[in-house]
Amino acid sequence: MDRPDHKITIGRDAARDIPLGDDSVSAHHAELSVLEDGRLLLTDCRSTNGTFVIEADGSARRIHQAVVAPADRVRFGAVTLAVSALLEARGLGAAPRTPQKPPAPPLSGRRLVRCQCGCIKHEGARCQECGQ
Repeated sequence: MDRPDHKITIGRDAARDIPLGDDSVSAHHAELSVLEDGRLLLTDCRSTNGTFVIEADGSARRIHQAVVAPADRVRFGAVTLAVSALLEARGLGAAPRTPQKPPAPPLSGRRLVRCQCGCIKHEGARCQECGQ
């Protein structure tokens, strides 16, 4: 396996690179690695509620480790995000040499927003991290 060039940590803990303020997300839920060749490797870190790749038909496939693309949607516990949103949140944009698929529609009408503390939460919901 290639050595990761960039590694993004994802979880409920505010110390993660991408903190997700949702009780269904483990403190250190997953990692997204940008490999030297530009591929993106998503790894579940023994999370309680699992890491999933959302298939084209809308079904969720639980993974331990999978190569993903920026246009793919992934789920951490009950929180679904586009891989491109994770990259953009860390200032990486789309990974090089990875073909783009058209974005898929959101799974639900609840929009995700970034809280003032930096966590991602459902719009209108109280932040699990700071309480706002």
